Amino acid sequence: MIASLKFLIAGGALAAVVPLLAMQDAQRTQQGAQANQVAKTDPFHQESVWSFTVLQYTNARGDVIEVPARNLTKIWLLRDEDGDLRMELLYQNRDYSSLAIRDFSVIRSSPSAIAVDVPVVRTTMAGMAFPEMK
Repeated sequence: MIASLKFLIAGGALAAVVPLLAMQDAQRTQQGAQANQVAKTDPFHQESVWSFTVLQYTNARGDVIEVPARNLTKIWLLRDEDGDLRMELLYQNRDYSSLAIRDFSVIRSSPSAIAVDVPVVRTTMAGMAFPEMK
């Protein structure tokens, strides 16, 4: 009897959480759609697919970082109001990075890697992939 009661209470708590999670997902989707809509009216906005083996960028401290293209799902290149660059990276494992960068290079050929197609979005800060992080 007590086990049944615990199961019902746990089930009720789960039933209450599921609609909240769905509501948060819907809000994120709506925010992303709004940001995408704003970005597409921006003359700086451009979407394309680049084929390369390594993304190389210089972070704000001056360190040169290399990321294999096979690890990336999508790249956003962002220009802020001052003209400075930011880069958002979405990785194959669903990790995400938002980076202040000085410059970047796309290395198209490498003796040890095969080029991979990666979607790239060039936009302003209004077109961030995760606008709630502004």
